[in-house]
Amino acid sequence: MEQSQRYQLGSWIICPMTNTITNQVDSHSIDNKSMQVLLFLIERQGVLVTKDQIFEHVWKGKFVTEDILSVTVSKIRKALGDNARSPSFIKTLPSQGYILIAGVQKVNGTESPSQNKISSLRFRLGALLLFALFSFVTYFIASDDDVPASQLSINSIAVLPFDDLSSEQDNQYFTDGLSDAIINQLSQIKSLRVISRYSSFTYRGQYNAADIGQALQVETLLDGSVQTIGDQIRINIRIFSAENGQQLWSKTFDSDSKDIFTLQDNISANIQALIQPGYPVSPEPARAVNAQAYEWYLMGQYHWRQRNPESLLKAVTYFKQSLQSEPDYTEAHVGLGITYAFLHTYGNWSEKRAIDEALPHINKALVLAPDSATALAAKGLILTEKAIYMTRSGQGDPSLYQQAQQAFQRSLELEDNATTHQWYSALLRRIGDESDVIQHLNKAIELNPLSASLKRSYSFQLQSMGKPDSAQRMYQKALALEPDYTSRYVESSRINRYSRDSIVEMSIWHKENPELFTNCSSDEYCEHMVFTYLSIGANRAAENVLSNMGPTHFHFRTSLNAIAASEEGDELAALQIIESFALWSSNSRRLLLDYAVAQFRAGKFEQAQNSLLQLYPQWDEEQSIVLTDITADNYRAMVLYAATLSKLQRRAAADTLLHKIQAFLRLDRVFDKTEAELTLAEINAQLGNKQQALLHLTSALNMGWSETYSKEWWSLENNHLLTPMHNQAEFQFLLREHQKKRDELREMVILQLSTTPLSS
Repeated sequence: MEQSQRYQLGSWIICPMTNTITNQVDSHSIDNKSMQVLLFLIERQGVLVTKDQIFEHVWKGKFVTEDILSVTVSKIRKALGDNARSPSFIKTLPSQGYILIAGVQKVNGTESPSQNKISSLRFRLGALLLFALFSFVTYFIASDDDVPASQLSINSIAVLPFDDLSSEQDNQYFTDGLSDAIINQLSQIKSLRVISRYSSFTYRGQYNAADIGQALQVETLLDGSVQTIGDQIRINIRIFSAENGQQLWSKTFDSDSKDIFTLQDNISANIQALIQPGYPVSPEPARAVNAQAYEWYLMGQYHWRQRNPESLLKAVTYFKQSLQSEPDYTEAHVGLGITYAFLHTYGNWSEKRAIDEALPHINKALVLAPDSATALAAKGLILTEKAIYMTRSGQGDPSLYQQAQQAFQRSLELEDNATTHQWYSALLRRIGDESDVIQHLNKAIELNPLSASLKRSYSFQLQSMGKPDSAQRMYQKALALEPDYTSRYVESSRINRYSRDSIVEMSIWHKENPELFTNCSSDEYCEHMVFTYLSIGANRAAENVLSNMGPTHFHFRTSLNAIAASEEGDELAALQIIESFALWSSNSRRLLLDYAVAQFRAGKFEQAQNSLLQLYPQWDEEQSIVLTDITADNYRAMVLYAATLSKLQRRAAADTLLHKIQAFLRLDRVFDKTEAELTLAEINAQLGNKQQALLHLTSALNMGWSETYSKEWWSLENNHLLTPMHNQAEFQFLLREHQKKRDELREMVILQLSTTPLSS
């Protein structure tokens, strides 16, 4: 493309010569890299342009990250007034690239040479005036401590991602690292609520103060820009009101690239002094770290946050390269330790391998920096995992939980961090402190309100705490924040009941990502695909996935064995299997409910009652049954309790409770309507209302009810609460119809998988 050629894009005139975007009422300047990307899209209007093509054309083989490209496209959209969610100009195809969807025309006719000279002269004069004005303002900003206040009285702040104003636009890792450093420092001020980077970084390239302030519930915002010229770095920082956008303070910092850590400390100290005068600043200067080691560290940090097998392995490589240059780099040791720990949760490493690899790096970090809040939090996370692993292998060591708790508490004393609150909540759940679990999770969400990852984790915690409805609602909030999340098909199966559509979607995802299942890079993915295929009778597909898995998680093996025992009709064997699982995780309310179900199915009704009373002690008194609060989270357990009372010859109390639950379900307060309809069938079967039971069962099946082996280990055919219906001809007819639909779905899935290695 010729630089002198201009283009009409919607109402905008694109001028590459001056890097401007202009219409009749507005004009914007964009940096050179942004203009190059826009021109490349214009060249290929209406055609998908991949990220790799853009990198090769604009950055010409130089190593840059997808994050830099995202920022660049965001700047273009901002200049054009485009909306990423409802685009008029640039459409994003996730994981692929971009399409310019607006029409483009070349603007015929160019300015005369004399006009070009005049325009050039005007541009140069304007640039000189702007430079003089910039120098004048910078002089007073840099020479004065703050504008306009020397102290700010604020209670909450969000640090936004800094803009990279460098000509090459390749400093995004550094600018993000600077924002991170400021967030970490400000989090040490106890009187100040600092929003996590996961939420504040959502607003990259967007600066509507009122909208951000309302979404994050903060009074003030901090943003900045970074510009590098040769070895010199200039950083401009400002704090402004989230209510009206008024600037409250600003300052410019200059340094050279060899002194970057001292510069970061200087910036953080200035901001801390502004917000909390007299805050003790460490007299020890920051230890110089090799610039390349720092860059590798930032790359590793970016990738471990993606929490998927491929990115975690990349993070390991980057952190190792950083440590090769700087063996005593504290933050790189912490990053590598966390990454190793995550390779069990999000990859296919065994617990022992992950712990053994992670812990030495965390211990090394704490030798180098005993008061590193991040290292202490990581130690708490890894010791929690080690305590769980050792308990399950018969080598329980209670002191590990105590050490983990001390590490978490010390970390939170040093820094009020959303991730630490989240990790600490998992430990508290293990040691049975349910009220504190909720407290720390809510604090994490307060600090990180826009984190889909946190809300997903919260939903899994709620499910383990025996709150299935709350878990499903929380997971929907996570999906609203991140609808295209890579693992949503698998993870939703942990929370929601399978449906025909969800099973088809999972099989399509399996087909499109065969590498995830050929090597089972994530046990979590493979486990739930096995459950899915077993639930529709696609046993061969399940076995093919199983054959690619290494040593499986204890809970997964337990579930598979329980399913096999139940299918053979051996409920006593199933009880023994579930009992071992419940004893292994005695503080999990969900597992205790599973234990009660297994006891009921095996005819151990008194034991089932005792297990349910451990969950809900208030149900013990006869009169309390009438006063019991029924909720969307406990109604399934209450139906089992009523059925148990009936088996123990307390029929009047059982019927009273069943009628109460039935009335509650008619209020339509349950998220899973299909599950509620099946429960109404179970209630009426227990009450002897067989026709009503059949109507509700028909309705549930028409709504798509399906066996969900990730949540239970029995099928509709041997459902223990529908036992009174088993000899009914109408019930047997419904079973045959259900089986027919199940077979059709199985054949559809097998056909879907027919071209993948796992179904061969």
